[in-house]
Amino acid sequence: MTMFGSQWLANAGSTYEIEQSIRFNDGDSPYLTRTPGSASNRDTWTWSAWIKICTIDQNSRLFFAGADTSNLTAIRLNSAGIAFEHVDGGSFTDQVQTSALLRDPSAWYHIVFAVDTTDATEANRVKIYINGTVQTSLSLSNYPGQNVDTDVNSADVHSIGSRDNAGLFFDGYMAEINFVDGTQVAASSFGETNSDTGQWVPKKYTGAYGTNGFYLKGQDSSALGDDTSGNGNDFSSSGLAANDQMSDSPTNNWCTLSPLDASIPALNNGNLGLAGTSSAAWLTTRATMSIPSSGKWYWECIATTSGNAGDPHFGIVADSVNTQYADWLQDPLAYYYTTRNDTVVNNDYVGTSRGTYNGGNVLQIAYDADTGKLHFGIQNSWINGGDPADGSDPDFTTSTTPTFLPYAAIYNNKTGSINFGQSAFAYTPPTDFLALNSANLPDPTIADPSAYFQTTLYEGDGSTQSIDQAGNSTFSPNLVWIKNRDAADAHALFDTVRGATEVLSANSPAAEATNADTLTAFESDGFALGDDVIVNTNNESYVAWQWNEGATPGFDIVSWTGNATARTIAHNLGVVPEMMFVKNRDQGDKWGVYHSGNTSAPATEYLILNENDATADEASVWNDTAPTSSVFTVGVASLVNANTEDFIAYIFAPVKGFSAFGSYAGNNNANGPMINVGFRPAFIMIKAASTTGSWLLFDTKRDTFNAAFHVIYGQLDNAEDTAHAYGDILSNGFKIRKPGEFAINDDATYIYMAFAESPFKTANAR
Repeated sequence: MTMFGSQWLANAGSTYEIEQSIRFNDGDSPYLTRTPGSASNRDTWTWSAWIKICTIDQNSRLFFAGADTSNLTAIRLNSAGIAFEHVDGGSFTDQVQTSALLRDPSAWYHIVFAVDTTDATEANRVKIYINGTVQTSLSLSNYPGQNVDTDVNSADVHSIGSRDNAGLFFDGYMAEINFVDGTQVAASSFGETNSDTGQWVPKKYTGAYGTNGFYLKGQDSSALGDDTSGNGNDFSSSGLAANDQMSDSPTNNWCTLSPLDASIPALNNGNLGLAGTSSAAWLTTRATMSIPSSGKWYWECIATTSGNAGDPHFGIVADSVNTQYADWLQDPLAYYYTTRNDTVVNNDYVGTSRGTYNGGNVLQIAYDADTGKLHFGIQNSWINGGDPADGSDPDFTTSTTPTFLPYAAIYNNKTGSINFGQSAFAYTPPTDFLALNSANLPDPTIADPSAYFQTTLYEGDGSTQSIDQAGNSTFSPNLVWIKNRDAADAHALFDTVRGATEVLSANSPAAEATNADTLTAFESDGFALGDDVIVNTNNESYVAWQWNEGATPGFDIVSWTGNATARTIAHNLGVVPEMMFVKNRDQGDKWGVYHSGNTSAPATEYLILNENDATADEASVWNDTAPTSSVFTVGVASLVNANTEDFIAYIFAPVKGFSAFGSYAGNNNANGPMINVGFRPAFIMIKAASTTGSWLLFDTKRDTFNAAFHVIYGQLDNAEDTAHAYGDILSNGFKIRKPGEFAINDDATYIYMAFAESPFKTANAR
């Protein structure tokens, strides 16, 4: 076996490096256990760990202490959140549970439970932190009584990852497990905010551990429960082996298979193994990490058997391809090796007898994103006789335009596995080929998205006030979009080209209006307001989305005077825009919207921001001409080019790790599509393009945890709707979970635009 070199373990965004984690595969009944020699402080203690989940909505115990099921204290992860539980005499006496749902399997969470039952203030007796933030939204808040003894630090069994082999096994990874006996410690003792990225990162705990305290970091693969705190409070292990020491860590997050696609096989072994279901149709899963648009990338796969229908397919698929297997099989942007027929395949080409694959052999995949050259190998022999290192004789040369993800497909009860390098590779990767982990991902163009986009929430005061941004960075906004969350007031859009006090409404075709009591100034870190109700009603809540203009964030504001003749309009992005909002400032014309994912020929069609209509085909809008890196084209339609009338356009181009503009197909199912955008979104707008449907606006200031309930309708003046759980906003994109009424998942084509809270390279799980 070939171990990866030091380049595989580089730190990604933290000054403190965590080199490994412990993988808990629930199918192996894994846990760590220790029984203290004597009891210590049962009232006051702190448990801290970084976790990466593998199964969504799992019911498991991260930490357990107690004599039996009738008398226990536990930290429990379940479908409703994460909870402190205390059972005394067979009944739950105390339960404190977050409203936050931990459903992000693509990155790491930091979890801290800080307990002090002696505190006179009830809410201080159990503090739950997620990624450094104490949780105040709770679905259960039955706090322990003052001075109640927990079972933690008793002389009874203590377990990590289970209830002492009695079920509720954790499925995922754990790292940096700290337990402090006798002190209630804040999350800031174990982590800190990175000043460059604004993200929560680990730091080494330097405080005292107390009598029964311990520090488990899995540094010895033969003794994963060794305590390195200096106390010698070692844990023994069960269901764990040396290969459960993994390179995946909070400071270097590795690619795995994702459990979030709509029709997935059973995943196991840290989401690196896959298994079909007897007599089931093809099941498919993509990886959690998209392949960067540059660089050379390598991973390995194994099919347990070969030569029979249903043996695994391994390859790459474009992120624009529907997540259903039949679509992948037929799409020209899906490339794979099938162990069933020893072939390499995509819709345009089928090559037979490309190699001899025997069950258990290693299938190698090497992809050069700069050239699109894709090589498959078996047992260190490249099956087309080529060489990935020099690019000769690839099996395929793909387009370099799409974003690709690794994927696997399986049928019936077949099994397989994949290794992105978090365990030792079987073979040395070709020269200059890297593994898919966060350390190897290119540094994003924008490390701190809050320097270019922010959502700000504020309360109206019915007078005048300045609204200050609260992000890691601040900026003077060039576009501000404000909506009253509590009342049916119009959307109010302001920009620095038209000037303060000049109002357009997304929900209305009305011409621009001057209102001196609306947004009165663009300030260095926000904006100033007058007392008009659409921006500042007393005791009503507002949201303001703000953009910073420039080529770096891919946003330009352009104005022109129409001439009723098809023409080009210059922009300053330097790349091709993928979304444009255009409004006639002088007349009551509709908002015209261009989106690159709208249809197969988006320049022929347009959407309307102030209506819920499906896509319309009209040559007079964009003159059937796609935009370029320097201009966009308008036709003779009055909504884009009426003679002598003034127009404004908001123009956006994608920036890797910061913004994305794409489309996806719904499946009319509560287990809807997973859209991987390559960053943790701060803001998402979704619209049905092929059918009628609302413009749906989400952000992570109004929904600080999953699921996403708070939606504003772009084409309506309605107050914010909180009646529906639409889906989850994640470290690498978003997952749709609501079919039906609002057509968010209705066998139609949907377009979206999204802006980042953090690039995936440095993102925490959400």
